[in-house]
Amino acid sequence: MIFGRKRRPVDSDPVDTEEEALEIVGDDAGEHELDVDPDAAEEADDDLEVEDSDLEESEEEIDDEPVDTTDWREDGPFDSEEVELGGDGVTRIDLGCLVITPWDGLGLQLQVNEATQAVQAVTAVWKNSGLEVALFAAPASGGLADELREDVLEEAEQGGGTASVADGPFGAEVRRVLPQEGPGGEQMFHVSRIWFAEGPRWLLRGTLLGEAALGDADAPAVAPFAEFFRNLVVRRGAKPMVPGELIPMTLPQGAGEG
Repeated sequence: MIFGRKRRPVDSDPVDTEEEALEIVGDDAGEHELDVDPDAAEEADDDLEVEDSDLEESEEEIDDEPVDTTDWREDGPFDSEEVELGGDGVTRIDLGCLVITPWDGLGLQLQVNEATQAVQAVTAVWKNSGLEVALFAAPASGGLADELREDVLEEAEQGGGTASVADGPFGAEVRRVLPQEGPGGEQMFHVSRIWFAEGPRWLLRGTLLGEAALGDADAPAVAPFAEFFRNLVVRRGAKPMVPGELIPMTLPQGAGEG
């Protein structure tokens, strides 16, 4: 983590931007996918499967469980009101409602709606892994992450795949395996791990893809992306939005020129 929570108002200095590593793709590109071979995916699938009895709990058992008071955002990702930006010499990319901090050699792909030029998601790519990040409006009372996790579990089952909830660096994460046809008609699997982080009326969803999605939560391939996710800074704004609505990002100045 390169910064912590602030003690005074946000610095008004402009945010430095770096555009050389950006790759802009249209909204018809679909979900960014990093495929894996069937053997590796099957091993991950085995790890993800749980007995139904393990997931069933009575209301009494739930009531007896201690409430999780862990601040999963203590080390980020941050709201813009929580940190200082600018004046520290760190290169950042300003996407309007989201400020990201890349490292040297990191590839970035922006999924852009060609009609509105709004950035719908940004994917950080490093070696054989990637992390797709999207930002959503959330209720002030929280709880959207729980709803989205349930949606992912249900969609995976309906799609013929498997998904389960496990401990991750940002609280409960979803580990998902979906069947997918390879370029030659062979059976392949799309493996991902999904992080959720809720802030003041916003929620960040990070979908980990490729090699990093196969390892344990503390695997070396995961660490760079966890740090990238922690260093995200959200500018939610005051605009009323429906909970679950995508908050569009904006292209960096000059990124769409030429």
